[in-house]
Amino acid sequence: MNQQPRRSFLEELPPAPQEHVHSIPAPAPAPGRGRKPAHQRDRKWESKHKNKTFAGVPQEIQGAVLDLAAHFRDEFGMVGGADAVARELLRYALAEYEAGYLKMPTIQVSSASTLKSHTGSGLVSRSIPPRKAKKKKSKEQPHANYRLPEEIIATIYAIPNIEKDKAAPHVIHITIGQVMTCLLTYALAEYRAGNLALYTTPEMVVPGLAAGRSE
Repeated sequence: MNQQPRRSFLEELPPAPQEHVHSIPAPAPAPGRGRKPAHQRDRKWESKHKNKTFAGVPQEIQGAVLDLAAHFRDEFGMVGGADAVARELLRYALAEYEAGYLKMPTIQVSSASTLKSHTGSGLVSRSIPPRKAKKKKSKEQPHANYRLPEEIIATIYAIPNIEKDKAAPHVIHITIGQVMTCLLTYALAEYRAGNLALYTTPEMVVPGLAAGRSE
C-alpha cells in the first residue's frame, strides 16, 4: 500500500537556510559589535496575552527554547523571545498531532476496587501490616511560563480529554505538563533533524518568528 505523503506544514512559507536548522545553538556570548539590533517590540500583543504557567516541563526543554530565542535575537534581531519560539514549536507540533504523526504518552490507571467481607474458617491467621511511611514530597516541579495565543492554549487543554476518549473504556492519566513536554520535545527533535525550519520575517501574525517544514 502506498503511504500518503506527510502533511506539509505552512507550505506557503519559504524554508529557512539549512545552516540554521540542524542544531540548537549554545547560549550566545555577551553582545559585541557584530550583534544586529533588535526590532521595535510590539508591547500591545504582550499586554493582551498574559503569561501562562505550565507545571512539569523539564528544565532542559525550557533551556533549549531559551537558547533558540537568544540565537535568533542576537543573529537576526528577532523580537518576542522564548514566547515566540515556544509558539512556533507548539504550532508545528499541534499540526503534527492533528495529522496523527505525534503520539501522546499516556499512563493507564488500574481500575478502582471496593472492599467486602465474608466469614472465614479461622484456619489461617493473618497479621495487620503497618502503614507504609509517607513519601517525602519531591522538590517542586519545574514551571514553564509562555505567552501564547488563546487558540493554542485551548487546543493544548483539550488534548487530555481527546486522549481519554481514544483510550475508553480504559482509564488513562495525562497532565497538561506532560502534553506540553511531549509537544515541545517533538518539535525540538524535528528542528534538530532539519525537518522544521525557524526563521525571522518582517510580516507575520505572530511577531518575531515563523516556522515551516524544511524541504
